[in-house]
Formats: sequence, structure tokens, C-alpha cells
Amino acid sequence: MILVEKDLWISEDVDLNLHFPDINQNGHMYKLPKMILLATNITNTEHEKAKAVGFSVIMKPLRASMLAACLQQLIGIGNKSRGKDMCNGSPSLRGLLCGMKILVVDDNRVNRRVAAGALKKFGAEVECAESGKAALALLQLPHNFDACFMDIQMPEMDGFEATRRIRELESIANEQQNGVLNCDGGTKRHVWHMPILAMTADVIHATLEKCLKCGMDGYVSKPFEEENLYEAVSKFFESKPNSDK
Repeated sequence: MILVEKDLWISEDVDLNLHFPDINQNGHMYKLPKMILLATNITNTEHEKAKAVGFSVIMKPLRASMLAACLQQLIGIGNKSRGKDMCNGSPSLRGLLCGMKILVVDDNRVNRRVAAGALKKFGAEVECAESGKAALALLQLPHNFDACFMDIQMPEMDGFEATRRIRELESIANEQQNGVLNCDGGTKRHVWHMPILAMTADVIHATLEKCLKCGMDGYVSKPFEEENLYEAVSKFFESKPNSDK
């Protein structure tokens, strides 16, 4: 098995069109080691080229569970049924997202379609918006969305600004609600906080800190897989009953 840094692979000294075929020697085929490309960020074009020459791509920072799952898949061991069920959206995994309404915000139509299609496989109801402004219009309170995937780089209003404004709306609503409860002798509580997850190909530490600082709850790395989307959002519903706000 070979692990290669993406920055080294695409350097001027390395031919992007390099291919690693199986070796045929004396009539016998010898398979070369499995290859994994480690990337902090990667464009769609680079991702396609990597796949074409036989690389599997893992986004950094590395998570033990993601690395283990990828290695198990490459060498053909591990819990294959879990991966199959995850991709097929089996009933046991669909349960947490079934009936949940999720907003996908991205200025790229392909990204919106891929994310929406994956989430729908797990039973979620999905609506899409092509910009931060459009998302903000949909998320005026009260709304009935349970979570949001937000691209961070969009024209007019990026994901950071859209998230800040959403959190401001929630904060005002919570303060008003708390004021009413206090007048009635109730206990302070927060009513509104919709999970917002960044969608980004830039997963350097500074960017992730910026995501959290503006009020986001986590992120998924682009290009993403169905399992990444499910795992990122389902944790917010693991102990939450499927009921109206």
C-alpha cells in the first residue's frame, strides 16, 4: 500500500498523466500496491485525474475511523455490510434522518444535486438554495428546517456571513422567548439552534476555526461521499425525538 501527499503528486517533477498498470511478467499478472492520495484540498479535476490513475483519495486532517474504513475497503476486509447498507440507505440507518428537513446551500448545481440525492436516500426531505441570500430568506423564523449544509465560498453572500446572520436571528428569537418565559416564572431555555455544517474543500485549521467562530457546528470535506454527509448530520439527531419544534 502506498500513501502519497497530493502536493507532491501534482508538483512539477511529477507527470499528472502517469499511470500504474498491473505488471505482466512471464505470462503472470502482478498487481501493484493499493494507492491512497492524501489531500488537504482537491479540485474536481484533480480528483478525477487521481481516480483515473488508480488513487483512492482521503481528505486531511485524517480521522481514524475514515482511514480505517478506507483501508478496509481497499484490502477487502472489515464490515462490508455496513458500507453497503450505508450506500443503499438501509432502514436501520435511514431512521435518524427519516422525516428530517435539510437545507443544502451551494452555488454549484452539481454539488447541490449530489448532496440532495445522498440525503434523500437516508429518508430526509431536502430543499436546495443556490446562495447565502436565498438560504437566509428560507431561514427566516419560524422555519421548519432541522439542519443545513452550507457551502462557504459563494458570490454575494458567503457561507460565513449567512451563518452569522442566521445565528443572529436565532439569538433574537431566543432572547424574546426567554423574556416571555421569565415573566411567566419559567426557566431560561434556548429554542432555536439549527445545526449548520460547512461544505468545503479547504480543511486547513484556520478555515475550520473560522467555520466554528461564525457559528457553524461542523464540516464535511469536498468531494464528499454519502457516508460523510450522513455521519456529519445524524449525530445531531441521535438523542432527539422526531417531533415538531
